[in-house]
Amino acid sequence: MDQISRIEFRLGTNFLTLEVPPFYVNFEKMNFSSIIVRRQLPKEGIAIYVYVTRQRHVEKLLLLKRLHPDIFLPEELRESGTAVEGLSPAELSVFKRVTKTGGFDKDIAELEKEWEYGGSGVWSKRIGAFTLFMFLVAKEARWTVRPAISRDGVKGYGFELPVDTSLSSRFAEGLREGELEEIHNHVESQHYHLIIENLARCRELASDWDYYFSTRTKWKQTVFLSTD
Repeated sequence: MDQISRIEFRLGTNFLTLEVPPFYVNFEKMNFSSIIVRRQLPKEGIAIYVYVTRQRHVEKLLLLKRLHPDIFLPEELRESGTAVEGLSPAELSVFKRVTKTGGFDKDIAELEKEWEYGGSGVWSKRIGAFTLFMFLVAKEARWTVRPAISRDGVKGYGFELPVDTSLSSRFAEGLREGELEEIHNHVESQHYHLIIENLARCRELASDWDYYFSTRTKWKQTVFLSTD
C-alpha cells in the first residue's frame, strides 16, 4: 500500500466501521476491485476506504437530514425526521447532548471540505477526468454508503453491487441491456460490476438488492421524538 495513494470517506468520527472492504479503483474500466482478494496490487493507483459511524446510527441519519433536507428518509423514520428538523436551537442542543451526537455536524463539515455535497445524499470528488461518488442508501431503519465512478465524455456510472447468492438469478433477470459488465463469485454473495445510466438507478438497485439490506436487520433507534 505504500506505493498506492489512499483516499478516505469518513461519515462521522466515532465508532467507525469499514463499510465496504477497501477497494482499488480501476479508472480505465470504471470499476472497483477489492484489495482483500487481490494477490498483487498495481504499483500505482488509488485505494478507497469508506468508513461510516455505527454509534447512534439512526439519530445521526436524522441529523444528516436536518443538515441536508433533500436527503431521502424511509417511511419508518419520516415522523422522527420531521420532529428533529423542527427543533429549536436550544432543543437541538439537548437532543445532541442526550444522544451524544454533538460533534456530528463538525464531522460532516470536515468531510465536505474534501467531498462536495451535490444534493440528494450524494458526495463527489474529482480526480483528473474522473469523478468518484459516494451516495447514501436508506431502507426501513437502515442506511449505508455506496461508491460509483464516472468519466468525462463517457456515459454511465461504474458501480459494483454485492448480491446474496440465493437472489442473484432474480437480480440478473431484472438488469437492463448493457448494464452488466462482469460478475465476481464469492461464498455468500456475487459481486456484479455494472455500468448504470444514472445514480438514481444505482440507488434503486442497491436499495432492492444490496447484500447489506437482504438480512432485513434494522438498526436500533434509541431516542424517539413526536410531532404531536
